[in-house]
Amino acid sequence: MNLVVLGATGRSGHLVVEQALAAGHTVTALVRSPQKLAIANSNLRVVKGEVTDTSALASALRGADAVISTLGGKGPLIADSTAAIVTAAGQTGVRRVVVLSSWFVERDRLDAVTRLLTGIGMGGVIKDKTVGEQLLRQSDLDWTIVYASLLSDGPATGSPAVLPENANRSMTQRISRADVAAWMIQAATSGQQSRRSVGITG
Repeated sequence: MNLVVLGATGRSGHLVVEQALAAGHTVTALVRSPQKLAIANSNLRVVKGEVTDTSALASALRGADAVISTLGGKGPLIADSTAAIVTAAGQTGVRRVVVLSSWFVERDRLDAVTRLLTGIGMGGVIKDKTVGEQLLRQSDLDWTIVYASLLSDGPATGSPAVLPENANRSMTQRISRADVAAWMIQAATSGQQSRRSVGITG
């Protein structure tokens, strides 16, 4: 399949690119700084541009089968990039979008202390992700939002667990970025978990 990866120069996105290429997929990475993506592969196309630029996204999405986004950062990045994704996907006919979120966005799954602490420390990020995710839910795209537990840089275990929809979340839960990358690729290429938000942990 032809996969577009957003956030490809980040720690999680880099693993998505590596694993997708290793699985035989064609990858297009839309990045601000191409020199930061030190991967040489004939099946990798690197497009320079901003993820909030609809025109750049549309250029990257043409001919793609699915989009995988591991974007993160401060400011309205997620909200603005999601709006651009929805528009560009509509222009190019791409339907499948899998995005990485975080466990602390599921506010109703946290205990009172964790909810307070994450709200103080991550309030801006939570608001940004929440707005972006709402844009996806309101679209007609075939989306999956992945609520990953605390991320580690450990090796893949090959056995990430999908949490029950009503499961509580905590700071003790961990999952490796490698496992998250593998799960997202599988979701993007199989079409499973369509129009769902899914919690995963190691």
